[in-house]
Amino acid sequence: MKTLKQQVLFLLVAFLSVFAFFLYQEDITRFFQLRDIYLKPRLYKYGFSILLNYAFISLFYLILRKTFATILLSQFIIFLLSFINIKKEQYLSASLVPSDFLLFKETFIASPIMLKIAVFAAIAVFIGLFVFLYKKEKLGTKPLLLTNSILSFAILGFFITANFKNNFSEACANAAKNSICQYAKYLPNTRSDWIGDHLTIKYLGFSTFFFSKTVDGLNNKIFQTQVIPEEKVAAFYQPMMVEHDEESTSNLASDDPSQQKQLPNIVFVMSESHWDARKLDKSIPPNITPTIAKNQVSSLLSPSFGGGTANVEFEVLTSLNTYLNHNELAYVSKLKRPTYSLPMYLNTLGYETTAMHNNGKYFYNRSAVYQNLGFNRFTSIENMINMADRAKYINAAGWATDDLIYNSIENQLKNTDKPQFIYAISVENHPMYSDDRFGKDHFKITKDGVSENSKRALNTYLTGMQRADDKFKTLIEHVKQLDRPTIVIFFGDHLPNLQSVYDEYGFFKSAQEKAEKKDVRFFETPLAVWANFPIDQKQFKGPFVAAHFLAPKVLEAAHIPLSPYYAFVNKVSACYTTVHQTGTQTQKSCEFDQTEILQQYKDMNMDVLNGKNFTYQMLKSKAES
Repeated sequence: MKTLKQQVLFLLVAFLSVFAFFLYQEDITRFFQLRDIYLKPRLYKYGFSILLNYAFISLFYLILRKTFATILLSQFIIFLLSFINIKKEQYLSASLVPSDFLLFKETFIASPIMLKIAVFAAIAVFIGLFVFLYKKEKLGTKPLLLTNSILSFAILGFFITANFKNNFSEACANAAKNSICQYAKYLPNTRSDWIGDHLTIKYLGFSTFFFSKTVDGLNNKIFQTQVIPEEKVAAFYQPMMVEHDEESTSNLASDDPSQQKQLPNIVFVMSESHWDARKLDKSIPPNITPTIAKNQVSSLLSPSFGGGTANVEFEVLTSLNTYLNHNELAYVSKLKRPTYSLPMYLNTLGYETTAMHNNGKYFYNRSAVYQNLGFNRFTSIENMINMADRAKYINAAGWATDDLIYNSIENQLKNTDKPQFIYAISVENHPMYSDDRFGKDHFKITKDGVSENSKRALNTYLTGMQRADDKFKTLIEHVKQLDRPTIVIFFGDHLPNLQSVYDEYGFFKSAQEKAEKKDVRFFETPLAVWANFPIDQKQFKGPFVAAHFLAPKVLEAAHIPLSPYYAFVNKVSACYTTVHQTGTQTQKSCEFDQTEILQQYKDMNMDVLNGKNFTYQMLKSKAES
């Protein structure tokens, strides 16, 4: 076969393979109804997937040296992995990743017998067909070998380099909009793709996703993994473990129902993009959120601006640090194993722990991450409402209303046998705001020089703020009827993505300030706390509470003893107000060696996320002893 003919054939097969996957997972009529801002990125991503699949085929040819045998083997492997991924998502609500092959034995044992038979039958048929085809076909010529060597290594080398260089983010930081760099953002990037593995597969195809995940693993092993010695990790927690043993925490044991009645319910409500919009300008109407204002105890310092909800969750639930993790999306890239967390600790005290989100279970890999964080259950939109009735609760922007999330909170709080820990994430007021999801012109925007589009966006956003306040008020009224002590913590995850609204209100003083965002005001959201029992509010005093220090402050405010882990985090917060991209702010009242304790906090993050995770092993064994 001639070189050109073979390469055209390989490219056609690569295209048909990606197109077949597209047909399987996509509603075509709906796909072409996507707005231009969504359609083009999807098409570019599919284009890169075709190119990568083409490189895979060329690489297989180097091994087999036979054209049609190469096509059969490469596409069967892609089909088989895609099929296994579909089944894993069906049974476990998590996508197939390279490390899953370390669990082959466990997977084989757990798989249904009919699925095993079907897979092995398909493999047997393939082997028979492959052997027949391989024997019948002649070896290719040296020009074919040379051409495929150059193409496969060049293309795969490019994609590997892109992954290691974070899709050339540094090189493209100051590039012109019309340069080739504008396409770099469409390259596979499974380390920081906020939509999570399930939808990344949908937009890239499984082979591209799996390749990117594999390279991620190599990247981590080569550049990011650092094993903190076990004795060094033990030193973080040993003093706290001694103190913990001396405290009378046995009366909070999970097997003592009479003592569990003393434990308060803990309800976190992380409200989508909730912020004090009056910081835009004095002309913004006052008293939009009276309930939140009345109960505001401080501001939360978020690790994110305009998006990245999962990084806020990550900090609040684990007290680990986004900035120390290079602003990487840990939910997508790191949390693949059991990780010590707030729900995990509260489980040891007898709490029933529930994560709630009125959105799909796959976003940010939450269905898998919440298991690793120790939640007893995850209530997503799939559990909140059946498919037939879901349309009633979806607003004009495509997001579920917060009626669902607050109804779920109230239903869960009816369980009085055990204290409840609920971490609820709302989605109703999610960007973008160029719609009338709550109706039109609820607020009069009087500032000069503001465009009609910005007025519309701001109206939508302000109405969403108002609705969030109403829901918070209703939840408080419900909690007032409960017999069990209950504390409710309400905060915004990050500032909203208001785009041109910020520019037209002059929110950023300069283009440099907008790009760098080194001021804490770009990360502060309201933090409101209400309880039906006396709490220690001094825990929240200060200009703000950093998201990574919030959990131990809530525990102390609710008079719940700290585990050694949270006692250590509290020790760090006694010396540092925050460890954040805006700067590492020290506390004047620190009684410890500040340099040493910051290094310990860095080492703790490294151990949990990139090392052996001795933290989990030590604290887990301590809880079980």
